[in-house]
Amino acid sequence: MAMELYSSRADRILRGQFAESGFPLYRLMGYQLGWLDEAGLELPAPVAQTRLHGGLALAACEAAGGSADAAAPTVVAVELLHQFVQVHSDIQDGIPERHGRDTLWWVWGPAQAINAGDGFHALARLRLMQLLEGRMPPHETLSMVNILDKASLRMLEGLHQDMVYQERVDILPEAYLATAREKVGALMGAALELGALCGGASKEQGRAFREFGEEVGVAFQVQEDVQMLWGQPVSGRPKGADALNKKKGYPVLYALDQAEISLKRDLGTLFLKRVLEPPDLEHLVAVLDGLKARDAAMDKARELHDGAVARFEESEAGGAATDVKAIAAWLALRE
Repeated sequence: MAMELYSSRADRILRGQFAESGFPLYRLMGYQLGWLDEAGLELPAPVAQTRLHGGLALAACEAAGGSADAAAPTVVAVELLHQFVQVHSDIQDGIPERHGRDTLWWVWGPAQAINAGDGFHALARLRLMQLLEGRMPPHETLSMVNILDKASLRMLEGLHQDMVYQERVDILPEAYLATAREKVGALMGAALELGALCGGASKEQGRAFREFGEEVGVAFQVQEDVQMLWGQPVSGRPKGADALNKKKGYPVLYALDQAEISLKRDLGTLFLKRVLEPPDLEHLVAVLDGLKARDAAMDKARELHDGAVARFEESEAGGAATDVKAIAAWLALRE
């Protein structure tokens, strides 16, 4: 499977960047990345994590004619930026578990977790500056950093809006999808654009990769919403955790938009509770099943994916990017 192959290769590149880091802060980072235990010892079997952003950057670089070595700084930068967001999101949402073990803040406390998360952010930018060592002209390197920083800011804007929506029940699905483009799509788009540019793509081709990544990111978020309630999310968060935190993914917003008034009131009353408990989650899923919200979300993910692929293939960049499109199909459709 393309996603598994590129994720594994991205992980090896990422490990190479941490091989000589002995300061205690980096042990926390190694724990977050799934390589170390709480004592800082190497795990015999690393915690399974999908390096989806690094994998996308690597696939885009090779699709544009570049090598894994050329892609390495970009692979590391986008993956570390993703880890920065995960660490902070776990603190903000009070998530005690990810990928089947305690989250960073749950082990070391919020303060040290913030240090590690901010460290990921700083390292992401520094690793991208390594492009200068590959003799990339300074102005092009700064342009790449600019792409990363813009994506980071858009992602944070999306996360801000996501938290605003958390206590509301009047959000339309279209508004949610627009927020998902920022919260999730911005970094996916940047990963593909940066990878493609490292591989020698033109600015126009890089823009086509970015737009494709942003659109696939929206489809991926809808698919993750489905997996959070009925399957296995890539994020590694416990199933149902987002709903218990009053986050309303696409299936819930579809139900609130389409249901009869009595069911809308039922859902509204549920999400206006001060604290949601596991029985509330069971009730929510039962209501969503009755409204076929899962099917509607899956249809939306496919619609978004198919539209993104069609537009990408019309561009100069899309024809040869077979592995990029295969990864996108898995992210959006789990196919």
